[in-house]
Parts: sequence; structure tokens; C-alpha cells
Amino acid sequence: MELKPIYNMKTLISCLLIIALAFSAQAQGRKRAGLAREAREGKVSGQTIDASQVPDAVKNAFSATGATAIRWEKHEAKGKSEKSSVKYVAIYDQNGIRSRARYKEDGTALSSSKYLKAEQLPANIKSAAETKAQGMKVMGGEEFKTKKGEVFYRVFARGGGSKTVTVFDSNGQPVTKDKMHEELKESEGEQEGDGN
Repeated sequence: MELKPIYNMKTLISCLLIIALAFSAQAQGRKRAGLAREAREGKVSGQTIDASQVPDAVKNAFSATGATAIRWEKHEAKGKSEKSSVKYVAIYDQNGIRSRARYKEDGTALSSSKYLKAEQLPANIKSAAETKAQGMKVMGGEEFKTKKGEVFYRVFARGGGSKTVTVFDSNGQPVTKDKMHEELKESEGEQEGDGN
């Protein structure tokens, strides 16, 4: 009679291990599927690198801004045409605001961003975002400046278990994905609108 509880305990442990392995395999499968989807969609994959791995042309171009990098990232993007591109991103603080500057390998400036809390967004952008969010809370956003000097705002809102990301031009008009600057379609993994 005493062998039966031991046998049941072994069975229970075995079942729990099988369930844990199944959940782990399922999570890994979802992660692989997500990475494959990102590759198909031309999204960016990036990694933090040591400053010694940044080309001198990039470091010199960034140094000319007078800012000091907190860290460097290298991002590789693969487009639908299998054409890939590499950019280097300097992450720095400017007046207490987390910022990013993006460069080609040859030091050519591509774009820059500032991550803003909701109260730091321009009034017209915050108002447009609140209207578009339809009752969701505007959490903050990103001021994005292209190499041509165009300014866009990517604004994050949350509510009811959902989150939205809306892009506006500097006049507060929503920008559709087909008219959006290519780099605004990419995500570099920064915190979404927390101002950090």
C-alpha cells in the first residue's frame, strides 16, 4: 500500500515536468515565429556594442555634436529585397532627456530621437494623441527628426489592456504607415514613452 503514494508522486512530478517542457517549447516557438516575422517585415535587430567597435567616422560625427554617448548600439536591418543596412546608434542624455543619434557606417547622420514623457510633448501633439487614443492614457512619445530636418512624433497610449502607437507630423496630423518615414516603422527597443 505504501508504494502507491510514492508511485503517484513520481507520476505527478513527471506530469509537471512534461507540462513545463511543453510550455517552454511553446514559448520558444512563439519567439522564433516573432523573429521570423520581424525579419520578413524588415525590422531591425540590434545589439549593444563597445565604443571600440564603432567606426571612427561615426564617433567623430557624433563627437561634433558635443554630446557624450552613454552606450552604442549596432543595428542591422534586412528589407524584403534581402538588402541589408547597418547603422550605429549613440544613446545619450540631453538636458535630462534620453536621446538617440543614428549614423551610417561612413559617419553620415541619419536621424535623431528624443524620448518624452506625456507632459513634455508639444501641446498640439498631446491633444491630437488624446483625441486619437479615444479614452486611453497617453504615456509619452518620441520626437523623431529626419536628416532633412522633418519632425515627427511617435506617441504611445495604453488603456484597457491595449496599447497603441500613433505617428503624427509636427502639425499634429496623423501619418499613415504608407506615408511614414522608413525609420519610424522600425523599433529599436527603447522604453515606450517613459521619457527614459
